[in-house]
Amino acid sequence: MTNGVEFGLLGPIDVRVAGRSVPVRSPKCRALLATLLLEPGRLVSVGRLTEAIWSNRQPDNPRRAAQLYVTRLRALLDEAGSPPLIATGSDGYLIEVGTDLVDLGRFRHWLLAADRAAGRSDLDGESTALHAALRQWRGDPLSDVPSDLLHRESVPGLREQRLRTLERRIDVDLRLGRHAELVEELRGLTAQDPLRERLWLQLVTALHRSGRRAEALDAYHEGCRHLAEELGLDPGEEFQRLHAQVLGGTLTASTEAVGLPPVPRQLPPEVSGFAGRDSEVARLRTLLDTHDLRPGGAPGVVVLNGTAGVGKTALALHWSRRVAEHFPDGQLWVNLRGYDDRARVTPEHALTLFLRALGLPAAEIPADLDGQTGLYRSLMDGRRMLVVLDNAGDAEQVRPLLPGGTGCFVLVTSRSELSALVVTEGARTVRLDPLTAYQARQMLGSRLGRRRIDAEPGAVHRIVDACGRLPLALAIVAARAAARPAFALAELDRQLADSEGGLDRFASPDTAVDVRAVFSWSYRTLSAPAARLFRRLGLHPTPELSAPAAATLVRGDAARIRTLIDELAAAHLVSEHTPGRFVVHDLLHTYAAELTAEQDTPRLRAASQRRLVDWLTRSALQARPLLQPSESEVRVPGPPRDVTPMTFSGERQARQWYETERHNLIAAVELAQAQGFDDLCWRLAYAGWVHLHLTRAWGDLIRTHRAGLGAAERTGDPIGQAHMLSGIGTAYRSTRQTALAVQTHRRALEIFREMADPAGIATVLSNLGAAYRDAGEHHRSLRCSRQAYALERAHGETGNMSISLYQIALTLTVAGRPAEAVPVITESLEIFRSLGHRRGEARALQAAATAHSQLGRHDAAIDHYRRAAEIYRDLDDRWYQAATLHRLGDALRTAGRSGDGRAVWRQALAVYEELGAPDAGVLRAKLRE
Repeated sequence: MTNGVEFGLLGPIDVRVAGRSVPVRSPKCRALLATLLLEPGRLVSVGRLTEAIWSNRQPDNPRRAAQLYVTRLRALLDEAGSPPLIATGSDGYLIEVGTDLVDLGRFRHWLLAADRAAGRSDLDGESTALHAALRQWRGDPLSDVPSDLLHRESVPGLREQRLRTLERRIDVDLRLGRHAELVEELRGLTAQDPLRERLWLQLVTALHRSGRRAEALDAYHEGCRHLAEELGLDPGEEFQRLHAQVLGGTLTASTEAVGLPPVPRQLPPEVSGFAGRDSEVARLRTLLDTHDLRPGGAPGVVVLNGTAGVGKTALALHWSRRVAEHFPDGQLWVNLRGYDDRARVTPEHALTLFLRALGLPAAEIPADLDGQTGLYRSLMDGRRMLVVLDNAGDAEQVRPLLPGGTGCFVLVTSRSELSALVVTEGARTVRLDPLTAYQARQMLGSRLGRRRIDAEPGAVHRIVDACGRLPLALAIVAARAAARPAFALAELDRQLADSEGGLDRFASPDTAVDVRAVFSWSYRTLSAPAARLFRRLGLHPTPELSAPAAATLVRGDAARIRTLIDELAAAHLVSEHTPGRFVVHDLLHTYAAELTAEQDTPRLRAASQRRLVDWLTRSALQARPLLQPSESEVRVPGPPRDVTPMTFSGERQARQWYETERHNLIAAVELAQAQGFDDLCWRLAYAGWVHLHLTRAWGDLIRTHRAGLGAAERTGDPIGQAHMLSGIGTAYRSTRQTALAVQTHRRALEIFREMADPAGIATVLSNLGAAYRDAGEHHRSLRCSRQAYALERAHGETGNMSISLYQIALTLTVAGRPAEAVPVITESLEIFRSLGHRRGEARALQAAATAHSQLGRHDAAIDHYRRAAEIYRDLDDRWYQAATLHRLGDALRTAGRSGDGRAVWRQALAVYEELGAPDAGVLRAKLRE
């Protein structure tokens, strides 16, 4: 025994260390230990542990109480000389003990050995393994564990599994001719469980084969009496056939079993290193628990769907093996090869395999599909069986394989949603997504060992990212690491990085585990238009996009594109996480890029990408004025060709679009730079400036504007250069690089003056005035802002005028001249209101509040801050709302209303914490004072 520790569940709880019994006297510790041992090596949530220990009588602090009993159990094991076995996870605990050290694990091990022996027709080996499995039992499972949950969910299944194993062992021993020695055992079993028809059938068989025909007939009638009196049931078809054989004297003592229905057990071996799917396993278990498995009930059908390589088969195997005890009549499994490099399995072929597994001779199997389906459903009627249809291509491949009106349960795995089964068969669906980062680390840890994973967390993090958290890719990488145990994971990380993100990283001579090949089987099922769209998705700069963006890539109309996207989504090549927005898994995005590079011409690819950047630029230029009421003459030259820009109903919709498309806008600037779309590159950077500025994304703002500046310089476009310099200058000012801000704005101003562009001159003067204000040069600041205002007024640019007035008022306030600032900001506020620009109105209200506060007009300041906060709330701008509430709390405190101020600060703090804003620390400090 490893570490000299051994545990027992199949009877009273049994703990032995170095062969010495360790009593677990606390009932709650026994319940805790049993819950962990039922899933050794797997994280058990605190919620499940507390339910197992306390049921509905939960303590006041369940988490703390669970921690207390974990501590007690650890101390008990430690005192007995056991090594540390109970580990703490993110939201629970696990016991790190091999299944060979738990009697339940050994029981299951011997069952697998029996299955292997049966597969090679080794009756002696099967019998030996089944006898060894049953020797693991010491009584009723968990008999001294006071847990309602475990006795409700786990114990019945364990009891059923033992009885099923016992019946199987007796079947095998009957085949081996051990009739006489089985009689007394079977008499005892039928006395203990007189309602189990299979035991009576075996007893009658053993008696008659032993030459005790009269006793066999008596046993038959006694069994029928129990079934009739207590259940109101007639004997089953097999039992009646056996009775007829006994009456006719046709049953002999040959080694062939007669009259015993075969019990197929076709589940393949479980995938090693399975991890990270606890919620999906629980969901499947819930669907099973809520299904009526009694004969006569409707069959339950569950479709487990997800993209290629996401681990559907592994999950189906893992779950099926853990619920097999609920299906005493057996389990059927077939790989339908719906997505495979081999030919699909036809329903006729699958039914032939099933009928043979159910004991039907090949000569008796009908040749036509209807005949096969009818016979299959007749044989399945009244049985409790699990049917797993792996890798289904479509609903038509599945329907003939569904049992009829029985208590069976069917699990279908597919890359398709199989929505037709949901509609016509009432199937329920479980969607399988790529693993989370935590689950991916769990999977690697289960295959490589936790020590190796914990030793190199940085490399593991990068490996998980490189694999896109796709189980197939992770399994390939883990296999390479396992084959080289002396190599650091950092070396594997380096190899993945050196391969530049292509799918060659996950290539294999075996197409079944080659990521590119597995993806190709999904791609080949698509219609030609959907395949073309999927390829073009590889041209999009990020894996996430909208339906209009997809339409732009293929120059298609919205209705047609929606149909094609639905086809891609049904095949799990894209995912619709929010209405109208789609995500392509990172590795599928790489695959799409490979396909378009192979199958589409360079000219076509460049045209698609230019349309996309053009669409984003024109749409962003439509949205920008709604966030900042400035008149801008920047436009994309010429009318739109083959693109339909977005239109927006107001500031809120425009801001939401910016937020949704933010990463795409940034990536599209870099795409335009790389592809030489220089005329669009700087314009897109300009159009995205307002949102990046409002969200204080200074790094992104500088990066996109530097790309735009380079593009404008390459094309010799001075206006573009000046706009990019102006945008960079605002980022420098906002990051307190005041000298750089002044220098950059001056360069932009020189260019605009050389080009005699009054709108550009006014914009840069306004920005330069703000930079001078930050530098403390108030006189220069006011001069710049007033010059800007004069130019804007002369050209009738009302929106720009309101911004310049706002800047003048801010400078006057900072310069200690609030009385002069109030009428200026009031004029700015009136213009914003006349334009209907609520964000500008809120900013002006904030500036007015600051000026009133300096003048000691606290009530006016409080009122202005409160109105500004209400506007930001209406605009659903959480950060600006919190920032304004912060200032409102300051104003209330200054006015002597500390209680009201603290209440407002707490509102602001809640928003800051929700957003993860660093300002939360400042507010916490204020609240502690």
